[in-house]
Amino acid sequence: MTTLRSSLAAGAAAVLASAAATVPAATIDIDMAHPGHAIPPGFYGLMTEEINYAYDGGLYAELIRNRTFQDPTRGAAADAPPAHWSAVGTAQVSTHRAEPVNVALPVSLRLTLKDGKGGVANDGYWGIPVHPATTYTATFYARGIDGYSGQVNAALELEAAGRVVAQATTPPLTAAWRKYTLTLTTTPDAPTTAAAKFVLRAAGPGSVDFSFVSLFPPTYQGAPNGLRPDLMKLLAGLRPAFIRLPGGNYVEGSRFADRFAWKRMIGPADQRPGHMGCWSYRSSDGFGLPEYLLWCRQLGAEPVLALFAGYVLNGDYVAAGSPEMDLYTQEALDEIEYVTGPADSEWGRRRAADGFPEPFPLHFVEIGNEDFFDRSGSYAGRFAQMARAIRQKYPQLRIIATTPVAGAHPDLVDDHIYAGADTMQREFTRYDPGSGHPEGRKAGGVKVFMGEWATQGGSPTPNLRSALADAAFVMGLERNSDDVLMECYAPLLANVNEADSTRGRPRGWQWNTNLIGYDALTAFGSPSYHVLAMFGQNRGDVVLPVVLDVPVVTRPVDPHPHGLAGVGTYETRVEYANLVVTGPDGASLSGGDLIKTPARWNFPRGRWSTDGGVLRPPADITQSWALAGDPSWTDYTVTVRARKLGGSEGFILLWHSADGDNYRWWNLGGWGNTLSRCELAENGGREAYGPGKPFAVEPDRWYELKLEVRGHAARGYVDGKLVMEAVDEVPPPVPMAFASASYLNSSGELILKVVNAAGEPLRTDIHLRGARQVGPGKALVLTGAPTAVNSVAQPDNVAPKEEPLTDAAPTFARSFPPSSVTLLRFPVQSQ
Repeated sequence: MTTLRSSLAAGAAAVLASAAATVPAATIDIDMAHPGHAIPPGFYGLMTEEINYAYDGGLYAELIRNRTFQDPTRGAAADAPPAHWSAVGTAQVSTHRAEPVNVALPVSLRLTLKDGKGGVANDGYWGIPVHPATTYTATFYARGIDGYSGQVNAALELEAAGRVVAQATTPPLTAAWRKYTLTLTTTPDAPTTAAAKFVLRAAGPGSVDFSFVSLFPPTYQGAPNGLRPDLMKLLAGLRPAFIRLPGGNYVEGSRFADRFAWKRMIGPADQRPGHMGCWSYRSSDGFGLPEYLLWCRQLGAEPVLALFAGYVLNGDYVAAGSPEMDLYTQEALDEIEYVTGPADSEWGRRRAADGFPEPFPLHFVEIGNEDFFDRSGSYAGRFAQMARAIRQKYPQLRIIATTPVAGAHPDLVDDHIYAGADTMQREFTRYDPGSGHPEGRKAGGVKVFMGEWATQGGSPTPNLRSALADAAFVMGLERNSDDVLMECYAPLLANVNEADSTRGRPRGWQWNTNLIGYDALTAFGSPSYHVLAMFGQNRGDVVLPVVLDVPVVTRPVDPHPHGLAGVGTYETRVEYANLVVTGPDGASLSGGDLIKTPARWNFPRGRWSTDGGVLRPPADITQSWALAGDPSWTDYTVTVRARKLGGSEGFILLWHSADGDNYRWWNLGGWGNTLSRCELAENGGREAYGPGKPFAVEPDRWYELKLEVRGHAARGYVDGKLVMEAVDEVPPPVPMAFASASYLNSSGELILKVVNAAGEPLRTDIHLRGARQVGPGKALVLTGAPTAVNSVAQPDNVAPKEEPLTDAAPTFARSFPPSSVTLLRFPVQSQ
């Protein structure tokens, strides 16, 4: 356990003393003589779901996008080629459903050779990655139509000048479907680039039908239908003990038809039909349950199996005891058997046929996902039915509930938190015994699975400021790991490609802050990734009691919040008109309609248009806001007309905005167009506050919106009716320094972790109470500018540096840099 002295909690907002010369050093007292509880060996893990192109276009190594020609085309002409496919030369490309290869592949692509030659090209996931002297495997079904009996040439071509860097050719086609597998090896002088495409060409009279066109580069450990090597190496660096799969909203789906129907996601990849995901794109289901298990095996992790439990994201559900719930309960039992059953069991045989004859270890299953969103109150019954059946057949399993349930006793409850850095640092003591935190330790001895958490700040991956808060938060979890048995950051993966409207390519990520980023060629870990890798690679066996005493000063709180006004959009096409700002006395602050004076606006995320006196967001940026006014404005009223044209949410009105990362906003029709609620953003991290009220924005009608701001209070009106009332309370102090310690029995080493989130060095005197002998060790230090990030261009901009620790002793001094996470590891023998 760690104790923060009361001096740290005093004042409006605590920070480290900046006058280092006059303020005494902090003290870190570690009690070596009285170790605390054991840290569960399965504490650190991964959470995964299909979001941000995490599987297709990410971890799953498949390079062809829309390989079964079923992705939505969104506005394309009826006779246009399928999404991400294009005709080459004079050929015509179309799709049809006549005589498919199998029922899982209902759509075929027809290449009609107008001049006796031509082809069809795929542009992949933001390009096809090409590397020199690299072997790729292409697989596809093809047949000759209208007498075509020639060959098909498969090639990797550079977009510039059409240079072919690898190719292979099939035998002559026949009129019957046949599966072809070709090996393509790039030339030694091929460039490393994603500006390439995969092309299938034919020459001769007639047409060619294609189905299930696939292209794989080398995969991790050479596994067929396998995983992307650079991402797997990053994930291996986290040393995960478990992987929570398959999510996440991906378990539920937006509709029952789109739930994680695992039985349709096993067997050969070309016999899986795919389904629509819940983040605006289709899943190929090439990354199905066997690939999840492959992932676990290759990382040496156990699955934590999330089970579909009869509720979907649009609010539909089935009742406990219904025939449908009986079906889903049996599917859950079958899924557990697929993972754990012997190879001679019904579903164990199917797993063995998928390449895994040996059962997988499984100790935890989770029933549902985020069922606190289910307003029907049906979760208690659904949980009880499924838990009863699981315990009867698999009594050894520990069962996780997604929210506290009445009348049932889960083994663990899955807690989730996404918040800004200040809040996450305050949450360091969330699970401390006696903390009184309303979402801390559970009644009845129920343990906690922190199944989704992350500091929100930095996009598409966290900045160092978020990483510092992440470090403090997970340190707080680990020192309370007698209660919090497991944790996993979320989301894990994000494709960081920007939108390209000229090519019809959307932005790669849907969630703003994600642990690992990548494009087609490069993968990188964020500062938060490096924190978790440092911790995962340096695990102790037992917690050591720590007392941290930090001298502090107070940071004054502005009693008069102020800032710009504005509007925004989140995954929605909107229009705003007649935006006027007035003071409390009714006098105009804006000088009329602000939209008619474009020069007064600034656009933190993409320029908006003001044509015709209507403010519209950029078409290729799905999350964007526009700010205007005077930064000194304090109390004011905003009136504006708003119309939704399409998309998944509603309107956003901002106030007291300093910039694109620090503001308050009223999210009207947020959370999937279900709710009206306020949110506060600090340094890019956003969290909700105040009461929420059900509200859905209708498309294609104008609304009259009014926002009244008085100090920390806000009121929102829609067509003259009050629908929002919230107060942004002055937050409690933010601790800026944290320490925790553990002991590794096998090597006799102390592991001390210290976070200094302040802008000044933290001078400390470290006391090892009960230490008899202390030796040299190492220090890992992660530091930099709080806003620093890693990226494709600078993957190691913020990364830990190792240095020798030579002055460790029963009592020694150390200064910790500003904005830093430091891990000290050195041998200590107790008295």
